[in-house]
Amino acid sequence: MARTLDPPAAAQFFSLTLDLLSVSGRFGYFQRVTPAFVRAFGYTEAELLDQPFIVFVHPDDRSATLDELEKLAHGQPTPGFEHRFRARDGGFRWLSWTAVATPEHLVYAVARDVTERRQLAQRDGFLISVSHDLQQPLTVIKGQAQVMQRRLARGEAVEPPRLEQCLAYINAAVNRMHAMIQELLDAALQESGQPLALVLTPTDLVALVRQTVTEHQFAFDAYRFELDARPRNLVAMLDGARIQRVLGNLLSNAIKYSPGGGPIRVRISEVPSPTGTLAEIVVQDEGIGIPGDDLPRIFDRFHRGSNVVRRIGGTGLGLAGVRQMVALHGGSISVDSEEGHGSTFTLCIPVRAARAPA
Repeated sequence: MARTLDPPAAAQFFSLTLDLLSVSGRFGYFQRVTPAFVRAFGYTEAELLDQPFIVFVHPDDRSATLDELEKLAHGQPTPGFEHRFRARDGGFRWLSWTAVATPEHLVYAVARDVTERRQLAQRDGFLISVSHDLQQPLTVIKGQAQVMQRRLARGEAVEPPRLEQCLAYINAAVNRMHAMIQELLDAALQESGQPLALVLTPTDLVALVRQTVTEHQFAFDAYRFELDARPRNLVAMLDGARIQRVLGNLLSNAIKYSPGGGPIRVRISEVPSPTGTLAEIVVQDEGIGIPGDDLPRIFDRFHRGSNVVRRIGGTGLGLAGVRQMVALHGGSISVDSEEGHGSTFTLCIPVRAARAPA
């Protein structure tokens, strides 16, 4: 809900600096700015004068920023507050600022650009999360291999069904690791500005979905997977390896965010559309769900639901990669979720045609 500030009791002006001084008027309207400040963000002085300060703040930071402005309006200092400020090119820079109200009814603030520090912290957290995620399939591989080694060392016979199950566990874990590594490679390509290339071949989506679900059932036998494959086969021109990664990501998320267990339902069907036949794949869980405020950004890179940050590990790359891969195939993905009541992801891919390789 939009909020407005009451007329300030002590502060009639707001000043912001990037190691230099700029001043905004009552209710946060810029009244004067220094040349160094406008250069730092790419604006001209005319583009900032008489503009409300709050519109330059990132939408996700505005509520907290209004709280700080309200404190200043009543004479309370705000030390070490950080938010994102929009530059003229549309990008955002992180500012850390400390502001105090003065007897002259001004608010002076000293702010420093801490974007690089923020990015390094995010990168460190990302690397920690990736390391943790990769350790899980490695643990499965090592555990299954050690079980077989101990039995062979004792001279015990290994029954074919037991050996087959052990190899299935290992194969599923290897596939998960491969998908994670490919996801990291795609992220590195994007960071370097290189396009992602698709290798399009005729692929049976029903067989692909069945294989992916089976692998996850082997890797996570504590969960129950329910597959509803309505057509016997459904051939599409697509990059099978990347679409399998998309499905694997959705299934892994369903597992990760269902700490209490519960069924994970997968349905694949053929649906008509104005542009031709589509393959519709639905992945549904009964887990913790996604808060409503997070839904609009759930496919953004590095964005994670507010109910899982610092509680459940993750890189914030998975769903962003999912959306990108689906879009490259000319498809779409959507989510329907309610916090505490699970999530349903719906993926649609053209069956007979796909976009040319990127």
